[in-house]
Amino acid sequence: MEDYKEKIKDLFLRYYRNIGEEEEKTYLSTKRILEMVGGVIPSKPISEHDIYECMTDMGFYQELEIVYGQICIFEGDKEKGIPAEYDRVEVDRVFKWVVFEKKNGV
Repeated sequence: MEDYKEKIKDLFLRYYRNIGEEEEKTYLSTKRILEMVGGVIPSKPISEHDIYECMTDMGFYQELEIVYGQICIFEGDKEKGIPAEYDRVEVDRVFKWVVFEKKNGV
């Protein structure tokens, strides 16, 4: 099991880092990270608990991601060429890992 955790850390750190510029910030859930490594690590011996442990060991932290969507507030008028209007509204709040993608895996 420990060998798998080390492999997960090696793979993840090849493409992501735990510090970076604000505009490079990306959010990933523990479940999504497990899915990402699932292509090369057998799924039975690892779980979300292992991913959580790996992420904290590597110094990554969590942050609240606020997810926004759009709702139509005015349908517009196609015949008159008036476009629809939309408002940006909050649709979800989820704590996720903050990661910064490395350029070209470097």
